[in-house]
Amino acid sequence: MDNSSKNKPLHDGGFIFSKSDGYPLSSKRFIQKMRSILKQTTIKKNATPHIFRHTFISLLAEASVPLPMIMKRVGHDDAKTTLKIYTHVTSKMQIDADQKISEMYADLLDIPFKGDFAENVIKT
Repeated sequence: MDNSSKNKPLHDGGFIFSKSDGYPLSSKRFIQKMRSILKQTTIKKNATPHIFRHTFISLLAEASVPLPMIMKRVGHDDAKTTLKIYTHVTSKMQIDADQKISEMYADLLDIPFKGDFAENVIKT
């Protein structure tokens, strides 16, 4: 190996998953690495790299990012696509929604609100 390759500047394409030189992994290599890592876990689901897209969109939705912004980030033109395929109600979203309802309507529901939804509503 010659010394010129050691001094070669790294490519900075802003890739999340890249080789040591900064260039992106090929799809095939990425899938191989992902499968290898999954084998070392208790995850039994046949996960593909597309799962990162679903997770990203779910996290944006959970963070209350407006739907038009999510659509723009993922390249969707139709809100139905984003809503139908990618956003599902996460546990945190459900708890947040339930807590908001509890806070807003505690008087109507005759529930003494203490700030902990599970304690106030789920157990009653």
